[in-house]
Amino acid sequence: MVEIFHYDFNVYAIKFFLKKHSLSDRRYNLTYPIKFKTRRKSITGNKNFFMVLNTLLKISLDISKKDNLASFGFLGAPKEKELDVTLNGNNINTDNTVKNTVRFRTYYLYVKRHFNPETFEYIVSESSSILLLRNNRNKNTLSKDRAEKFILNDVLPNLC
Repeated sequence: MVEIFHYDFNVYAIKFFLKKHSLSDRRYNLTYPIKFKTRRKSITGNKNFFMVLNTLLKISLDISKKDNLASFGFLGAPKEKELDVTLNGNNINTDNTVKNTVRFRTYYLYVKRHFNPETFEYIVSESSSILLLRNNRNKNTLSKDRAEKFILNDVLPNLC
């Protein structure tokens, strides 16, 4: 399932989760159970993740065509294992974000391949696993300072 959120300053966030997790508070953190990953011909693991990334790219391109000031926010939601305090206590922030998650690192590498730095400025917060691709056409409205305050004051307090 895909949810698209439109925030102030023409910022869009695209969120993915499995349909069966749609009622869960942790829907963005959950992944396929191991028993599904071992099924023959199942679309899980790497193939599924690349399908998600390619869908993210297609949606972003569609939004960019309709809104030439569109900027995109990415939060690398932590997996259940990354939320385990006993394993990762020093990586979990007081606002319950997790530093430098696997999904964040993957999104960042993928985005670097497909979003031109001449068109988008990369505003990175590794400590919260957030990446904001600020559209350079939107520099006047969404300065880097305003973008960082927007993440701190509007995005982080409203995370699920």
